[in-house]
Amino acid sequence: MIMEQIVEIKSNQYIAKINVSRGANCICLRNIEYNAHILREPDYTALDSPYLYGMPILYPVNRISGGKFSFEGRVYRFPINEAETDCHLHGTIHNACFTIEQQGGDFLVCRYVSPENDKGFPHKFCIRLFYFLDDKGLLLKTEITNLSEENMPNFLGFHTTFTIPFIKDSKSENIRICADLGEGIARNDFYLPTGAFLTEDVVTKELREGTFPSNEKSISRHYRAARKGVMRICDVEKGVSVFYENESAFGWRMLYSADLSKYICLEPQTCMVNCANSPFDRAYAGFDYIAPHASKTYQSKIYIKEL
Repeated sequence: MIMEQIVEIKSNQYIAKINVSRGANCICLRNIEYNAHILREPDYTALDSPYLYGMPILYPVNRISGGKFSFEGRVYRFPINEAETDCHLHGTIHNACFTIEQQGGDFLVCRYVSPENDKGFPHKFCIRLFYFLDDKGLLLKTEITNLSEENMPNFLGFHTTFTIPFIKDSKSENIRICADLGEGIARNDFYLPTGAFLTEDVVTKELREGTFPSNEKSISRHYRAARKGVMRICDVEKGVSVFYENESAFGWRMLYSADLSKYICLEPQTCMVNCANSPFDRAYAGFDYIAPHASKTYQSKIYIKEL
């Protein structure tokens, strides 16, 4: 069994806990004023899925069909860890042990350095996660550095899982989901893009308008981000919302839940699902790379406020 190293950081209004031992995942974010448990928190005695708690890092994000793709004459191979779809899913960094670089009462900086030729990359790389907490909420900065001599493919996402309802004395039927969404992407039975777009429907309309209810049974949708890319969870009875802001580099979204009465995954991604192998142009799909010894950084914010 993994010996968990969990670090707590605080401000006057927020408490966060980061599990350094498992991908430096922020497994707890609470607001004191509203008695809100914003992120879904794990019970390690019955951890049914590593993705459905906190905000685990996905690197490389989402599915890679056949577990491989080509780039600059190199073939990248990842283990098939979703046998039913013949895909590699979500990388393995979410389970990796990070190292604490800096720590204070309201911040934490963690680092992961890959072994040579590991995790499917013929590159050495470093990921740093910077957590900053104040009374405005949580700021997460992600820095990815290519330590190799070749261009390194770069596909980042977070499987951020929010509690429904997020206020303790509320009810799930009070919750509405809102997201700044562009075109929806049609997927096949293996959850891979088909090359077609979703037909506009009631679900997409309600998500854009902020009226999508949590009394639906489930949801699994893939979209481009639009406008400012903000995602929001609103408690219409309490008049309070959780806001999730991601900078424009996170140009794609997955919205997922198997039980909307308990949680909703609002997942920012820098690329489309299976972007290296999809039927869409790689530029449109968000295929990206980091030059040798260069870094890229990404920022996200989570906070709660009244409507």
